[in-house]
Amino acid sequence: FFDLTFSSMKGYGKEGYGKGKGKGEGGGGGGKGKGFDKGGGKGGGKGKGGRAPQFQAVRDITYAGPPGFNRDTLPSNFVGPITWSGKSTERSRDGEEVTGEFPNRGPDCKGTIGDKVEVVVNMSPVDLTSQQRNQYRVDFEPEVELRRRRSYLVQECLKECGQPISYDGDHLVYAANLINGKKEIVQPVQLSVGGDETQLIQVKLKWTAHQKAALNKQTVMFFCTQFKAAMGAQKDRVCIGGDYFNLNQAEQVSEHMCQLAPGLDCTIYTTQCGPVLNTDLMFKHIRTDTVWDLMQQMQRRPNCSNQQLINTFTHKVVMPSYWDPKKSVIIDNIRFDLSSTDKFNCKGEMISYADYIKKKYGVQNHDLNKKQPMLESTSRTERDRDGNFKVTHFIPSLCHLTGSTDEMKADTYRCRELIKKTAVRPAERIQKIQQNIKEMLSNKDFVAKLQPWGIRMTPDLLRIQARRLPSPAMRNGQSLIQIKEGSESWDIKFEWPQLVAAKFSKWAILTYNQNEELRYFIDQLFRVSRDLKVPLETPKIFDTKGDNRPKAYMDVLKTQVAKLEPDFLMVVVPRNTDEPYKSVKKFLGHEAGIPSQFVTHQNISKDPLLKATKVLVQMNCKLGGAPWTVDLKFQGPTMIIGLDVHHGGDLEHKGGSVAAFVATMNKECTKYYSRTFVVKARQQILEPNTSDQPGLKKLIKDAMEQFKKENKVAPAHIIVYRDGGSEGELEEIYKYETKQLLQGIKEFESKAKLTFFVVLKKIRTRYFMLNPTNDKEVGNPYPGTVVDTAIVNNYIPEFFLVCQHVNQGSATPTKYQKIYDDSSLPANSLQMYTWCASHLYYNWNGTIRTPAVLKYASTLAKFTGQYLRGKEVSAKLHGRLHYL
Repeated sequence: FFDLTFSSMKGYGKEGYGKGKGKGEGGGGGGKGKGFDKGGGKGGGKGKGGRAPQFQAVRDITYAGPPGFNRDTLPSNFVGPITWSGKSTERSRDGEEVTGEFPNRGPDCKGTIGDKVEVVVNMSPVDLTSQQRNQYRVDFEPEVELRRRRSYLVQECLKECGQPISYDGDHLVYAANLINGKKEIVQPVQLSVGGDETQLIQVKLKWTAHQKAALNKQTVMFFCTQFKAAMGAQKDRVCIGGDYFNLNQAEQVSEHMCQLAPGLDCTIYTTQCGPVLNTDLMFKHIRTDTVWDLMQQMQRRPNCSNQQLINTFTHKVVMPSYWDPKKSVIIDNIRFDLSSTDKFNCKGEMISYADYIKKKYGVQNHDLNKKQPMLESTSRTERDRDGNFKVTHFIPSLCHLTGSTDEMKADTYRCRELIKKTAVRPAERIQKIQQNIKEMLSNKDFVAKLQPWGIRMTPDLLRIQARRLPSPAMRNGQSLIQIKEGSESWDIKFEWPQLVAAKFSKWAILTYNQNEELRYFIDQLFRVSRDLKVPLETPKIFDTKGDNRPKAYMDVLKTQVAKLEPDFLMVVVPRNTDEPYKSVKKFLGHEAGIPSQFVTHQNISKDPLLKATKVLVQMNCKLGGAPWTVDLKFQGPTMIIGLDVHHGGDLEHKGGSVAAFVATMNKECTKYYSRTFVVKARQQILEPNTSDQPGLKKLIKDAMEQFKKENKVAPAHIIVYRDGGSEGELEEIYKYETKQLLQGIKEFESKAKLTFFVVLKKIRTRYFMLNPTNDKEVGNPYPGTVVDTAIVNNYIPEFFLVCQHVNQGSATPTKYQKIYDDSSLPANSLQMYTWCASHLYYNWNGTIRTPAVLKYASTLAKFTGQYLRGKEVSAKLHGRLHYL
């Protein structure tokens, strides 16, 4: 079963969000006024187990307040993320022009509720607008695909122009002034194409624009082009997969035969305080043993086939040890019909791969004389003389794997040990970030790429104000719940009554063996059911007679369990494996419509009373019950929707993706309506791939109908949290998904107001709380710390929120971008709804990173893709958290 972890709790007074006095900061009783702007009251008990942020001292750190940027000069539309090659990542459907405009985005998300705190952000101000530029388009005749050849041609063509030139590697060239005073230039250049053969290439430049010294999308694109060139100019940084790492500072992890090379992940944002450079640490995992060593380890295992080796190493990135400067390549195949001793034609001479490496690179390796299969990589850009993409072969004993294989990822001990080294604490993180920026700015080669264009950077990290949102009032079936101060978690005790208890009047157990441990576990279930106030009747037990094969489970299911038609089924298996889990879940979910709970014999035999409590809480949720709720203080009937998409599931059609739609059905957010549909493979936009599947328009109408049945009134406000997208897809999501939802609302003949957030979890922005008494000490922010000024986008309303407690490494906030809003809900309410909803995920006794409804959507999409093969469950389960 999905294990739950429970700890201790902290007290809160009656209703509201005010803090009480006393150690541990017990919660105060809030006022009963509408919304979140009123409150107060006395009260709160002394919270037990309060935990403040663990502040750590930082050395030689310089901060800066938000720069006084003239907001009138900020872009008048949304400037999305730009790649470091200077290309926009924004996309639009059907070839439509990307406008960056969101006319119905609503007011900003700046709130006022909560205690003010100061935080330091891993962002530094950048001056991009001090110099104008001329932009040229460059074309090559005949076309040249290889980037390094194009760069050589541009360099040769403009080597005598007498001014700094910038080339983005594709079709754009920048110059401070008109090149040679001309707007069109045609220059023939001889290009070596192998051996003594050359080809005459016509390099054509045509002036396209005069870019003013202003902050806009073109300026940001130019900065990215120059910044990448500056990063590449540093001799101590190596480009691996588009990012730059310092191999000289790599930490050796000899126990696991690897090294962790530190690098920087940099992003440029246009914010309310102007352009800023977001810099964070990242690490590249590089094996110290060779690919040949790993292949030999696998070959020593029984029944290891060549196909297993191909499956393990194809599409992996390796780094040849003899290249200088270091570069990485993607392996597309393993050629067992070739070996390192085979010969190939090199400029008219037949030479073996091994001898070629020895002769050209001076490599001496005793494994070169052994017969090794060859690694094959196909270029994505370079072609051979016949016009085919160029194929290169590599010797396994001279290549090191970067990243991890699936087997390595499955080694939990290994992953845990590596996380300890990469989970950097806040003080160490910001010290290393600022140290890296200072090293870059002191590097002459780096500065030489930026200075001629008037680009100025500073190592100072931004210091801004944030707010700590008050914790909501929580309750179970008997009383208010005590929440631990600082960690925002709580305990479920054995005598803890459930808020809503489902009735298990007709349930069953399917097991492979009715042994003593199982009988004792069932006794413990009945014991805790009395304390949890969950009515539990005697179950009917079905036995496969010691046969734990998937077929035995399915036979008993179809011939015996199906006839009983139980309301709930517990399935006992020996251990946690894919089968019979997949087969049974698919049958129960898609065909029978019966919620189920899997437990393993290994787990129930250890601490059965605690495990029985956890299992019964989860069973109760799956049958329609709920352990707790929070007071969200909705302003009228409100429905919250979570949307997500899961890729790479085990679907019957190859590479399919599953979208999930989960909506709350009551004001306590304890009842849910859950649906799924299949979208095109790897597609982010939630559009069904066949006409017979429900889309967003139909699902929101169905959800509103269910909401009306449950509450006797339709929702007045609908708040959508959309995960699975990126900032480059905002316009696509805005134009298609919000349109579908609005059409569904209109066809339901409703006047409900829609608020649509795109939720971004994979971001590099981090902020850390400053010690109020010593600004040279930092720590992870409290759960509930929100940032909605200075570093937020200047056009799209957004805010950052840390919901979860982090006790290892550094906290990462979640970004909420509001792309549509026709409601009158204030920012305080929207932020508090988001914060309160993070307390409602019933598989965890604390807050999670996002609103629970979004986590449920993510879980449902993954469950449907991996275990139900993309098929939607029976309609009987649409109102159940059967996937929890």
